Amino acid sequence: MNSGVATAARPCADLFALGRAAQAASRAATGDRGFFACSPFIATSLPMLIEATGRGLRGLLRLSLTAEETVPQQEQLLDRLAAQVRDGLVLDGVVPTPENDCLGLATLLFVARCRLTLTGVPHVLVDLDRLGPKLGQLALGFGADELCGTIVEKRALRLGDNAGSRILTRAEAAQLLRGAGLRAFERVTSGEPEEFTP
Repeated sequence: MNSGVATAARPCADLFALGRAAQAASRAATGDRGFFACSPFIATSLPMLIEATGRGLRGLLRLSLTAEETVPQQEQLLDRLAAQVRDGLVLDGVVPTPENDCLGLATLLFVARCRLTLTGVPHVLVDLDRLGPKLGQLALGFGADELCGTIVEKRALRLGDNAGSRILTRAEAAQLLRGAGLRAFERVTSGEPEEFTP
């Protein structure tokens, strides 16, 4: 293999190694369970998160990703957040979210870094309204274990004006989780997640 091909292949190998490590960490944290929920409350700042958990809401925090952000900057943010969790911050999950347009591979790598760095945080969520079902399912292979977004019982066909719709049915959300090798559980308002069987 010539040196140009070897150099180009290395980032792919690193990407897949990172993805496998994050997926293994996710499975260890959740026991091969994947979850879906219809549009939960997601805090966009630490003060909002603290207020939400104080009111009994689930502690979910959106972590924004921009194209200008470097990997060391992302790692510093995640290290600070991990330290706050160790110091007692109540955080049930993070929602890595690209700003503006989906950043593809950068988003997948950020999802994996969230899973591997935030070991004290049980869940990494995919916001289907922002990422869409295709990138969302890929993120399940990079350490995410939960889908959230507009999830309904029935939806219109993806034709015409609805062609770009990111709305999923409950059965489709469960299918995405099963496609990633996870058992599908639905988060319901009455308490513990329930295994979803169509």
